[in-house]
Amino acid sequence: MIRNEPVGACPVCGSPAREPLHRELPDDTFRAVPGTWTLWRCQACGSAYLDPRPDRATIGLAYQRYYTHAAGPAPAAAALSWRGRIRRRLEDGYLHQRYGADRPPSPVGAWLYGLLLPYRHMADVLHRHLPGPGGGRTLLDIGCGDGAFLRQAQACGWQVEGIDPDPQAAAEGLRRGVQIRTGGLETLAQREAAFDVITLSHVIEHLHDPAAALADCHRLLRPGGQLWIATPNIDSGGHALFGRHWRGLETPRHLVLFNEASLRRLLREAGFRGVQRRPSQLPEPFMLARSSQALAQGLPPHDAPPPLAPALRRLVWWLALQGWLRPRRREFLYLVARR
Repeated sequence: MIRNEPVGACPVCGSPAREPLHRELPDDTFRAVPGTWTLWRCQACGSAYLDPRPDRATIGLAYQRYYTHAAGPAPAAAALSWRGRIRRRLEDGYLHQRYGADRPPSPVGAWLYGLLLPYRHMADVLHRHLPGPGGGRTLLDIGCGDGAFLRQAQACGWQVEGIDPDPQAAAEGLRRGVQIRTGGLETLAQREAAFDVITLSHVIEHLHDPAAALADCHRLLRPGGQLWIATPNIDSGGHALFGRHWRGLETPRHLVLFNEASLRRLLREAGFRGVQRRPSQLPEPFMLARSSQALAQGLPPHDAPPPLAPALRRLVWWLALQGWLRPRRREFLYLVARR
C-alpha cells in the first residue's frame, strides 16, 4: 500500500503560497494504485505539485503496470510506400550528417530533409538534440529504461551509460549491450565531471527532489557539457483544454510539473548557464489529445485510443498552431543547458 508524505511548500522554489489546481485525482492512466491526490499550483513560480505525495519507499507500487521506455522498431524499408522510402532516404542523409548515425550518407538528402521542418524536428527530438556526432564523447541517460536511446546514441559514436530504478529494464539493456546501473543518481555519488552530455527524458517530473537531481547533473557534467531535459508543460494548451483529464498529469507518478519559467529558474539555481529552448514535434498535441480524450471518457489512454472527435480535432489544430506561435504553451518542454 502506498504511504503518502506531506510536502507543505513548492519543491521548485520553496514558497508555501499555493492554490488547489485539481482535487481528488485518481491513477486513471495505469490504474496501478487506489486513492486520490490533490495537485497544487505554486503562486510564486507557477509549478504544480502533489501534496501529499507517495513517499520514496512506496512509490514503486505506482509503477507496477508502467511501460518501459523502449521504442518500437522502425518500419522496414520494404514495408514503406514509395513516398516513405524517399523520406527514409532523405532522413538517412540528415541523421548521418547531423548526428553521425550509421546511415547511408547523402549531402543532398541531408539538405532537403533539413527543409522539412516537421520531420526534422521529430528526428531531432528522437536524437535529443545531441551536439553532433559522438566521436567517443560520453553520455549518461537518467531513467533510461531498457536503453533504447542509449543504443541509438552508441550507433552515433557516443560512449554511453544509463541508470534506471527498474531492475528488469536495466537487465534487458545489459543483455542488449549497453551499460546500465540499477538505481538512481546515488549510484554515481563518487563521480564528477564524467560526462559530456546528460539526458533526462520525461524523468524530472517523477523525482521527489528535482533541485538536488539537477545539482547532481551539474557535478557529473564536464565543464561545457550539455544537459537535455524533456518534461510535460503545465502551461500547455492541452492542459488548458482538458484540465484534470490532461494526459500529462499522470497522478501519482508525476510529482512535480513545470512551466518553462520555473524549469529555467531551477536550472539556473543549479549552476547551469545558456539555457535554450529546442523545437518540439508537430504531432505532440494530437498524441496527448487522443489520450486525454480517452481519459475524459473513462477509457485507458494506451493501446490505440479512439480518434479525436471532429470538433475536438479542429481545436487541437489550433493548439498546434498556438504552440508554434507561443512556444511556452507547447505540450512538452525541451530545454538544453550548459555547465
